[in-house]
Amino acid sequence: MPPSPRPQSVEEFYGPYGPYQVSELVLQKIWLAGVFDQSRLRDSAGRVVEVVHPGSWNRLEGPDFKDAVLRIDGVEVRGDVEVHFSRSDWRAHGHDFDPAYNSVVLHVLYHKASGSDARTASGVDLPSVSLLPLLWYSLEEYAGEDSLVESTGVDLRPETETLLGLDLSARKKRLVELALRRWRMKVHYARQRIERLGWEGACHQGALEVMGFARNRVPMLMIAERYGLDDFAAGRVTVEELLEAGGDRWRFNGCRPANHPRLRLQQYLEVGEHSPLWPERLLGFIRDSDGLTLDPVDSDWGTASIRQDLGIAVMRKELLAQVLAKRIGGAKADTLVCDALLPLLSAQSGRDAFALWFHWNAGNGPESCVEALRILQVLEPRTVPMSNGWLQGILGARIGSSSDRAGLAGSQADA
Repeated sequence: MPPSPRPQSVEEFYGPYGPYQVSELVLQKIWLAGVFDQSRLRDSAGRVVEVVHPGSWNRLEGPDFKDAVLRIDGVEVRGDVEVHFSRSDWRAHGHDFDPAYNSVVLHVLYHKASGSDARTASGVDLPSVSLLPLLWYSLEEYAGEDSLVESTGVDLRPETETLLGLDLSARKKRLVELALRRWRMKVHYARQRIERLGWEGACHQGALEVMGFARNRVPMLMIAERYGLDDFAAGRVTVEELLEAGGDRWRFNGCRPANHPRLRLQQYLEVGEHSPLWPERLLGFIRDSDGLTLDPVDSDWGTASIRQDLGIAVMRKELLAQVLAKRIGGAKADTLVCDALLPLLSAQSGRDAFALWFHWNAGNGPESCVEALRILQVLEPRTVPMSNGWLQGILGARIGSSSDRAGLAGSQADA
């Protein structure tokens, strides 16, 4: 009988809806996928650490990652890697007396290390690195959102069957509630990004990340770390330099020509050239409107008439022209607006733009989501059109059901 996976440590944090617990699995996924700013990775002695290979993920007894390949100040180091929240976890877990951990060469931590480093049973003092200052999101977002989970090829049959157990009115209400939860979390994360980077920096990073979609978010974030919006506006950077900044993290296989990172980067360069103050222009797009605070349980929610009352079509046309300089259009632009711009705008202005976000045109989404909505029969020709909110609702059903698999437990987000 094969050995069972070892239990994982958890740590409690506080989010916008109360306490939640994050498993060490989240930290392990972050290390494995390299979804942090590796260009600034330094060990506890101040040496440059380059991750050539993170190692093979070990879910059983022993170090978390086997046979990693690192370069520390240019010297190749091979061995295992152990991941913990804090330096004290090494001793708390008994690794200092366990010879199975003698091959560990790096101690990866979430928190910054203080005091002496971990020591193996053979007497070797291990260098450590801290992920906290290198993360692109809060740990809560890594754990609870789909930052580490690609929204492609998703099997939604279990969630669809659960929703089909409700009558149509309750089904729609549940999808709106799930979309509202996602909206609130997106605004919360947008607010954190603004606090960390400022308004312009948050807009720049958020836009580039969304332009990468699920497949190429990491190299786009690497670009945002290296080049600011002013570099794009002043023409100080080329597409080739941007692609080089993403290194070997690009995933080109399966990219259609219209979605190739080269084209997306060229489009964003043109936005910077023709609309260099686009974050400032964006701030003008929340206007006084009673429609911004529509009751989510309204029986007419999601209808074409509400879209018309909110002036979605006119606002969309103006935003694409005045903010994005008509350089990004179609579903790609709608994804950018819904996943980045409206949450940032709401966080910065203090105005709740949930109604706009819900009724905005749906951007790029997995085919499985569209199929699930068809089966659920929430859409009606000419009266209840497809919108971002319905797409976000069904994504919310998927994220909620997979939160434990992503490493989030004990969340009170539904409170």
